[in-house]
Amino acid sequence: MRRLGQLLVKRFRRTMPGPWRLSLIPVLALVTSAFLAGHALAETPQYGGTWMGAIANDPPTLDPAYSVAAVDGMLIALLYDGLIGFDTEGRPIPNLAARWEISEDNRTYTFYLVDNAYFHNGKHFTAEDVKYSFERVLHPDTASPRTWVLDRIEGAKEFMAGQASEVSGIRVIDPYTIQITLAEPFAPFLSMLGMPAAHIVDRNEIEKYADPRTDYAFNPVGTGPFKFVSFNPGDRIVLGAHEDYHAGRPYLDGIVYRVISDQATLIAEFEAGTLHAVGLSAADLPRFRNDPRYRDYIQTQNNLWLYFIGLNATRPPFDDVRVRQAVSWAVDRELLAETVVKDTRIPAKGPIPPGLDGHREDLVGYGYDPEKARQLLAEAGYANGLTFEVHMANSDVNVQLFEPIQQMMAAAGIRMEIVLRDFSAMLADTTRNAIDAFYASWGADYPEAENYLYPLFHSDNFGAGGNRTSFSHPEVDRLIELAQRTADRDERIALYHQIEDLVLEQAPRVFLFYGQTWVVTRPEVRGYQLYRIFNADKMTGIWLVE
Repeated sequence: MRRLGQLLVKRFRRTMPGPWRLSLIPVLALVTSAFLAGHALAETPQYGGTWMGAIANDPPTLDPAYSVAAVDGMLIALLYDGLIGFDTEGRPIPNLAARWEISEDNRTYTFYLVDNAYFHNGKHFTAEDVKYSFERVLHPDTASPRTWVLDRIEGAKEFMAGQASEVSGIRVIDPYTIQITLAEPFAPFLSMLGMPAAHIVDRNEIEKYADPRTDYAFNPVGTGPFKFVSFNPGDRIVLGAHEDYHAGRPYLDGIVYRVISDQATLIAEFEAGTLHAVGLSAADLPRFRNDPRYRDYIQTQNNLWLYFIGLNATRPPFDDVRVRQAVSWAVDRELLAETVVKDTRIPAKGPIPPGLDGHREDLVGYGYDPEKARQLLAEAGYANGLTFEVHMANSDVNVQLFEPIQQMMAAAGIRMEIVLRDFSAMLADTTRNAIDAFYASWGADYPEAENYLYPLFHSDNFGAGGNRTSFSHPEVDRLIELAQRTADRDERIALYHQIEDLVLEQAPRVFLFYGQTWVVTRPEVRGYQLYRIFNADKMTGIWLVE
């Protein structure tokens, strides 16, 4: 669900409490695959070998009920399964549910489950495990930060309030059929079931601990393609192949993720052969493209990240829409993409990234027009120019990006002062509506445009919910809520376009870039794919050439 983040090379995105994830941007090793089909066409996959990867920090937990960070979400996808998964493009695909049906009123989902899935402890998976896992997330004693993933199920609110002993909208029909009924239609629901919080646990493994939140956190038992072996905080986490995985044993015998936060160290380890893949920053990309050892092993994918400057719509000077529009006209995104962030970012025209329903390649958005910016400022009473501060995480990468933006804005009569901050402290200030402008980003929790429009622009979500610009527009709220209830894809896309047009007109955020992931793999790697969603890769198709 998704989240807001800083442009930082050394860290993974992490999530703050609240209904939408606030995240740090990974540029390094959270990437889990790059597709090298051209090298694998004539080869037979081999079993064996250990994947050597890197994560930038320790996972806070390996319990789906408490997963809010990208690093643990990625690991949970390897250890557990959900009813659905995602393909490389972010489309829902079967996982523990072999197929499903949706009722005509778009409220009832019937899932027909696989009958050959086993937990790592040997227990057979059934529909009762789904019911338990979902009710566990919703139970008040669990205190999960991810109740919003499932609280639209009929009876969930009553269960969460202690007024019911079970969730009425979750019905086990038989051991391999489960029916879920929503309180009202909610178009993104199926995609939300791919989130870590909706992954399935074994009740016996949870209840054998007096304090599961602490004791189960690093003793995970799921049905996923890999099982937990060991975790040494600050050093590495080790996984082994699940021999009885329902979709077939993975080719790899195991996976080792070492904790490495420094990009230069990651690159050195990769070139030494001790890592099988590494994410490339804008600084790394040209060298690897020109290196004959690696240039054929580089892959890219747009990654559903949105980078922006947030403008507080309730505080002067940005309580005036003309001033907000002026700032949007004062940034040359094309030039920044060409000279600063290069191919690791794509100029953004609006809030919906490429690859999602609702994205428009022909959207005009804001170009660079300093004269128009000056005119709007004059109309708003700033004929002599405007001065404001933009807060951001303390990072050399951020400074390198914003110094050129300063010059662009100066040409429009705007003096923008850069304030480098501790990222958590900056978020706290945006939560209490205490700063005028900030630089951050948002990444998808699930692959739906709604996951951008609702948290970032609906008035329900001021502060930690995602709407840190305090933007409020009744028609935007109404259209977002209507889109959430609209099952017809074409009708929903039309609503997304209306919302996007209104958001662009009101300009509460200066949309800068969409993200682009670049990964290089070692020559011995085969079948390694890039996924748009951070927790989609099961790593079952990867194999290593001896």
